[in-house]
Amino acid sequence: MANTVYDVTAWPGASVSPYSDIGKVINEIITDIKSKQTTQNTRPGATIYIPPGHYDLLTRVHIDISFLTIKGSGHGFLSEAIRDDASDTSSWIEVQPGSSHVRVKNTDGSNEAFLVQRSGAPGDVGRLNGIVFQDFCIDGVASSKPYTPGNSKIGVSVQSDNDALRFEGMGFVYLEHAMVVRGADACSFTNNFIAECGSCISLTGASQVAKITNNYLISSWGGYSVFAENAEGILVSGNTVLWACNITLINSNRCAISANKLLSNFPSMIALRNGSSGNLISGNHFRRVYGDGTSTRFDDLYGLVHINGDDNAVTGNQFSFSVPAADITPSGADPAIILVAGGARNYLATNNITANVGVKVVLDASSTGTKILYSAQSSQLQAYTDDYALVATP
Repeated sequence: MANTVYDVTAWPGASVSPYSDIGKVINEIITDIKSKQTTQNTRPGATIYIPPGHYDLLTRVHIDISFLTIKGSGHGFLSEAIRDDASDTSSWIEVQPGSSHVRVKNTDGSNEAFLVQRSGAPGDVGRLNGIVFQDFCIDGVASSKPYTPGNSKIGVSVQSDNDALRFEGMGFVYLEHAMVVRGADACSFTNNFIAECGSCISLTGASQVAKITNNYLISSWGGYSVFAENAEGILVSGNTVLWACNITLINSNRCAISANKLLSNFPSMIALRNGSSGNLISGNHFRRVYGDGTSTRFDDLYGLVHINGDDNAVTGNQFSFSVPAADITPSGADPAIILVAGGARNYLATNNITANVGVKVVLDASSTGTKILYSAQSSQLQAYTDDYALVATP
């Protein structure tokens, strides 16, 4: 079989320089791969290598083959917000992201840098498998706070059902959405650095057993750090989530959110919504502080953890709340640390709360059978229902 490792800077079939339009070059490589891998048993895929350098992407890359790895030599992240907020960068050593750096400058009318999509029915020819994005930087080039709606650019959009996709060691900056994956089965996001983007990781449609581990997720207040809808059994663990930490699961069940470091300037750090049930939130460190920016989505009554669903467990977490009283909304309110907005048999146990103001664990009237063990002092519980059990923190 012909060589299946392609260097974008050395492939002789390119019609343009990869530095002027790497998107067109990668599309031409994919066409070459398909021309050489033509039967069911001769499609092992290929690797496309992006050496260190600055590459402009004018043409969206369209991936419609399985087992393709696109890899560089490092995520190359540099904070463009810090750069753009600086009054003088003349003394800086570098002012652009580095390593394998792809600048998204689409001139073809597309919003995505990379679109993963193949026509055909799910489970048949439409399903894509084993695609890997690894060790390069996708840079939206320019944006403005709060980045959403921002510049409308998407780093990677996966719009076909898929199995075992991996995003590893990637850098994303100045994008409205870093990664959007629809219909994910066993998708893995690990060791990525995502910052100054509207939303970091979005699982849309439905997904199962996705793994989101060991990432830096530094999202703006306009979007989500992690968003999942109709998800089953996803794992969110070992991440450092900063700035506007917002992990939202909608109609998602039996997921685990554990051992994350969560720091946010805004309410709603983890939200289980629309009947999300059987989920575990455990061993996380929540720190809520006041900082720059404006969020109009939620006030401090929404809860750092917001629950609407059944049989969820919130156990062994550390909550640290430190916001000046004058900056709490609504004015004069006691912020909610955990709000059980609805659902049955939710379980809150051995959570530790420290705060500079009066705070509450709140049970709304539609909640039933909530058990609260050493997760609030008697004075910190605000219950609009009598259907609960409390063992108060001494």
